[in-house]
Amino acid sequence: MEPNKTQLCDYGCEQEAKYQFKNGKWCCSESISGCPEIKKKNSKAKKGKPGKPCSKEIKEKKSILMKKLWNDPNSIFNSISYRKKMSKSGKKKVFTKIWKENISKANKFTLKKYKEKYPFLFIIEELRETKNGEIQGHCKNHECKNSKEKGGWFVLTYNQLKGRKDHVCNPDGNGGSYLYCSQHCKDECPLYYLKKDPLKDNNLPYTQTEYQTFRTFVLERDNHICQFCGEPATHVHHERPQKVEPFSALDPDYAWSCCEKCHYEKGHEGECSTGNLAKIVCSVESQKFLNQK
Repeated sequence: MEPNKTQLCDYGCEQEAKYQFKNGKWCCSESISGCPEIKKKNSKAKKGKPGKPCSKEIKEKKSILMKKLWNDPNSIFNSISYRKKMSKSGKKKVFTKIWKENISKANKFTLKKYKEKYPFLFIIEELRETKNGEIQGHCKNHECKNSKEKGGWFVLTYNQLKGRKDHVCNPDGNGGSYLYCSQHCKDECPLYYLKKDPLKDNNLPYTQTEYQTFRTFVLERDNHICQFCGEPATHVHHERPQKVEPFSALDPDYAWSCCEKCHYEKGHEGECSTGNLAKIVCSVESQKFLNQK
């Protein structure tokens, strides 16, 4: 059925009706929500009324449902008509130059912002800003022309500055993520793959020859049998941990033979666990540092 020439929209917009719904009413748009008059009424009804916050359960259900729809090849989201519709709607949006400039200014990281937020970073690193607004720093490789030792600078990327800031200013950071101007400088720098402090005093109260003699003695005394499970022994476990009591490391009365599995599963647990020993060592070293000050 086609509308008469004088047929107007039944929803009050006074436009020519083109579509008839199942309830017999005529409308200017394919759906009632497309009618200008209905749009005005809906916008007025929603003004000043905040939306109801969704609970965690509803949000989780929605996310699960959306994942299923996106992964389902037969869903409406993966249909050709839906993709065409979305591509057309995206093409209509034209961003002005002013809008783009405002967004870039808002997202731009400046030296002033970093100084206000992370003052400790500038105690560790020497940074500067160019006239173009680029942030520069020194390369960690002391042999590089961009290093502090040679008075050089290079432009930092956002990820470089963020990574260094996270490792220096964050309590969970380890002080790493050094600033390098290239991958070559990373590979050449002796500090890049360093796992421990080269200036730390690692002198032990015994030589490696003495330790091997002690180890052989303990294994022969126990007939190369694990004292935990009875299997062949290849390791020597210290009852008094070497990290805490290094002077007792060569005392056979506080050591016994064990296999590799029992050494780490039964020997290094509870008070002798690696985590617990690390805490003890760190607390001792911290106290020494404080006493020196």
